[in-house]
Amino acid sequence: MVNTIKDLLRDERANVNVVVSLADLQELVNELVENRTATAPAPVEVEQSRELMTRDEVCEYLGVTKPTLHRWNKLGYLTCIKVGSKVRYRREDIEAFSVK
Repeated sequence: MVNTIKDLLRDERANVNVVVSLADLQELVNELVENRTATAPAPVEVEQSRELMTRDEVCEYLGVTKPTLHRWNKLGYLTCIKVGSKVRYRREDIEAFSVK
């Protein structure tokens, strides 16, 4: 059933009305969830806090101010990681950035 619906959705010329029973819809949703769960990447685990740097540590390491660091993050030069409500940077990203 899923393959047939996928084929219809891919055909941009299709003008089709589909009637689905609640049981069939629930089966489809369960199958999609199972497929998504089976193919989902493993969650990223932060093993050691020493691999992450605080804003202050990054500013000191790079010799820049917090507004500069914030601007670089907005522009995509550096990407921060949110750990709860805290902002952290990967040490490897900072070291690679400082070489450029």
